[in-house]
Amino acid sequence: SGSLREIGFEVLRNFAVNLTGTYRSMYAGTERTRVGVILFGNGVLASDGTTSAATNLISLTSDLTKVKDALKAAKWQRGYTNMAQAFLLAETMLQQGGRAWAQSAVLVLSDGKYSFAFETQQAVNKLKAKG
Repeated sequence: SGSLREIGFEVLRNFAVNLTGTYRSMYAGTERTRVGVILFGNGVLASDGTTSAATNLISLTSDLTKVKDALKAAKWQRGYTNMAQAFLLAETMLQQGGRAWAQSAVLVLSDGKYSFAFETQQAVNKLKAKG
């Protein structure tokens, strides 16, 4: 987001790349971990008052090299920190690529200065209700 500034975005992006490198997608020859990446906070405000949606950089996948490549290619968006849009897209991502038998989790990396507290809380509650 704009509050993060470009240098802060680069720090978080590099952290995310390094964090992804600690995951192991396979265990005992079986796929165990899937990771997806959502870029949020692009904050482009249209003339009708709506904001542009979060960006799905890569859907849930066990190919962690592709995840790291998608992260490395991510660009700072200059917008505001609209976490609500991230949680809404995370819900879609989990519905489309999640596994019923596996635990799902959403990890958010941000400067913590989010906009739209009410909408963000609603999106979080909706996502939690899905399990």
